[in-house]
Amino acid sequence: MNIPECPKKFDEFPLGNAPISLLHADYSRELDGVDIALAGVPFDLAVSNRSGTRFGPRYLRSKGFCNILSDPDLNIDIVNNLKVIDYGDFELMPGYLPDCFYKITEQTKAILDAGVTPVIVGGDHSISLAELEAYYLTYGPMAMVHFDSHLDTGMRQTAKKEIFTHGSPFSWALKKGYLDGKHMIQLGIRGGFADGTSAEEFSKEWGREFILAKELHYMSYDEAAQRIKKKVGNRPVFLTFDIDFLDPAYAPGTGTPVVGGFSVHDAVQIMEKALAGLDIKGADLVEVMPYYDPGEVTANSASTILKKIVSIIAYNKLLSRQK
Repeated sequence: MNIPECPKKFDEFPLGNAPISLLHADYSRELDGVDIALAGVPFDLAVSNRSGTRFGPRYLRSKGFCNILSDPDLNIDIVNNLKVIDYGDFELMPGYLPDCFYKITEQTKAILDAGVTPVIVGGDHSISLAELEAYYLTYGPMAMVHFDSHLDTGMRQTAKKEIFTHGSPFSWALKKGYLDGKHMIQLGIRGGFADGTSAEEFSKEWGREFILAKELHYMSYDEAAQRIKKKVGNRPVFLTFDIDFLDPAYAPGTGTPVVGGFSVHDAVQIMEKALAGLDIKGADLVEVMPYYDPGEVTANSASTILKKIVSIIAYNKLLSRQK
């Protein structure tokens, strides 16, 4: 009896037997020749409501519904033109936040130093601060496009130490110089303001722009895209997507769901129109929590968003090669 050799690539697997990895990409710890590296950060030490996002990367590997073969909407063949890998999870020190942040920065920087674009799956939103330090060390102050229901610019500090939560990564990133507030835009905001001062005063101080959900709902996709492109310009961009940008109907599995959000279709359309052509140096998708996800609704939504992020970065890379 002849036993067929085990296939090594996603598109060689029989239907229903694809490898358990992010977007069914091939696993690898080698970065030579890689264009995009997906990686998990199983971390939720900085949550303020309910924990469990540390299981987000594992969940999206086991329940992901999308692959990286192609994107018909953008009319690109990814798998035959770019090398996309699942780099695995970052190595962290469980239970100790400062060391975890150091390791996240270190491992993100290693990917960037190899000339590879990181797309990281969290994990709570505080990990973006540690990632941004790596981008800052590589590119200087970053522009940012931020999809979320919360501003994540709260600020807590005692007399003796700084306090980091998933509600404060971007205030710290601004204060540390990792972000250029004049090229920073936040979309879908509806979850209250926790800036220490008013959101308007904080925005005037740093130059950032935010679009409330009640405004964004009445904008066309083209108008939203124009606002984003105008704010970001041609600066190097960090893209961050908190899954609670989506309405809980589409993403119940998250730590701080806020009603009045957006559909997956809304998110995909805005991203396609706004992000194509931008200089995106890296991205993350955060706050997926499996234990509050009946029917695997959030897994499906998050996989779709993750694929679109990868597809847009791939589209931009292929576009730059043609110039």
